[in-house]
Amino acid sequence: MPPANKTSEKANVLLIHGLMSNPLEMAYLGAQLEKHNFKTHYVFYQSIMKTLEENTQPIIDKIETIGSVESLHLVAHSLGGLLLAHLFDDEFDMPEGRILTLGSPIKGSWTAQTLSKWPLTSPLLTKAMPKALSGQGVPEWNSDREWGMIAGTKNTGLGALAGGLPGDGDGTVLVEETYHPRQTAHTTVDKTHTGLLFSKNVAKLSAKFLATGEFE
Repeated sequence: MPPANKTSEKANVLLIHGLMSNPLEMAYLGAQLEKHNFKTHYVFYQSIMKTLEENTQPIIDKIETIGSVESLHLVAHSLGGLLLAHLFDDEFDMPEGRILTLGSPIKGSWTAQTLSKWPLTSPLLTKAMPKALSGQGVPEWNSDREWGMIAGTKNTGLGALAGGLPGDGDGTVLVEETYHPRQTAHTTVDKTHTGLLFSKNVAKLSAKFLATGEFE
């Protein structure tokens, strides 16, 4: 008797939010990825109250909750990308998969460094600066997974509070801050920092990369 047809398992995706954010901001992108036949998961971490080193634990806990799956891709917005750098700095077994970061200032953030000097905004950034947004002591990217980055070029956003970005960017993060030598793919879109999360085009590019390792 021939074996029954086996339905292929959907690839799992864990979406990780950025600074002063929560999983709700990732919901639109997650819904679009579901339409592309991915199974999405969300996680919350305390970006203001805890350091990135401390915030790796909620990610680990969530991955363990997801359990044994064939694949698990990681999609992170903004500060979430730096959080992954800390996650990979520890020896932690997890399912195979690709990494996609959206507007993550992987080299540190000019905007954050500027606003961290201001009394009103400094308390919001205190925990996110060390070994992250400061650009100093950021862990080496200790992962050989395929890693793609989508950066925005619509220069309207938080950077205006600091007098405007000193170069091309998404209004908050400079394009040059999103490059890293370990990346296997990088592309730009005409979106703001937050707009990256609410774009059908970005969702399409994300699904393409997660499925193939390429944007084109």
